[in-house]
Amino acid sequence: MKKIGKNIGMSLVIPAVVYLFFFILCNATGHPGFGVGSDLQTILYTSVYSGLIALAMAINLTSGRFDFSIGATLVLSIILGGNIAKDNGWGAAGLLIITMVIGAVIGLVSGLVYTLLGLPPMVVSLGLAMIYEAIGFIYNKAKGVKLMGKNDMLIFARLPWALIVIVAVLVVMVILWDFTKFGYERKALASGQKIATDVGINEKKNAVICYVIAGGLLGLAAVVYISKYGTVSPETGLSSSSYFMTAFLPMFIGGAIAKYSSHPVGVFIGAVTQAFITSGFSWLGFSSSMMTVLNGVIVMAFLIYTSNSHLLVEQKLFHEKLEKAKAARAARSA
Repeated sequence: MKKIGKNIGMSLVIPAVVYLFFFILCNATGHPGFGVGSDLQTILYTSVYSGLIALAMAINLTSGRFDFSIGATLVLSIILGGNIAKDNGWGAAGLLIITMVIGAVIGLVSGLVYTLLGLPPMVVSLGLAMIYEAIGFIYNKAKGVKLMGKNDMLIFARLPWALIVIVAVLVVMVILWDFTKFGYERKALASGQKIATDVGINEKKNAVICYVIAGGLLGLAAVVYISKYGTVSPETGLSSSSYFMTAFLPMFIGGAIAKYSSHPVGVFIGAVTQAFITSGFSWLGFSSSMMTVLNGVIVMAFLIYTSNSHLLVEQKLFHEKLEKAKAARAARSA
């Protein structure tokens, strides 16, 4: 129980510190709206939306596959799924299911193309991103999808539906990550692909499953996004890459605290932390360009920390050994 309590505390310390910092700073500077009332609704939306994208990115990136088509998959899945659900009058549940399924199918295509061509994932995903953008632009005569005014469909950016979606996703992801053969094989491949394949793990099959899961998560993220804004326009010229720029910080925070909890839970905690940061900067009156710069600085700080965290462990072990050696010498002298 003591260990569980410590792990929970270490997992929540980063968002708690960030929340308290901005709450105190905003109130001290005459901006008392941070983290209360309607701002919590915005923070919830931001956390769920960026958390789903971060989970989709992490499932491949932790295995060395950077998928540049994430934004294009998100946009195409909601353009297809949103229009199909609207034309057939399927409502909120139909929108969620069809968009998630379409996202998973797009992910399946991406995974099969990657495994069959055998090219670097960056090269494959760049080409697929342009293809997906073109399909989204051609479909529905470049009008994208517009669901504004259909409030019965646009429910997944507010309580309780946003929480239901993310809790269900985290339960499924934790089970897949930590309690299934797929999760075990994914971790083995991420730790050492050659050794894992030598002992019989099918890397191509695992990669395709990862792409399918990522596609389904992006479909869910697309539904949350359109529930907030009501419309999504097609993207061209690889401009869809802007959709996954919010995923880096949650992913790095998740990696930093994953040893205290399941990795998917860590990624979502990272998304909550980023939502606090974004909201805090907004209440303090920072411009969007300044917020982008500061977010980049924070991402860089976490990269530096994660790249050098082993040095802190080594230093701690060295000091422990040194103290033991001193204690042993003192005992012999006595």
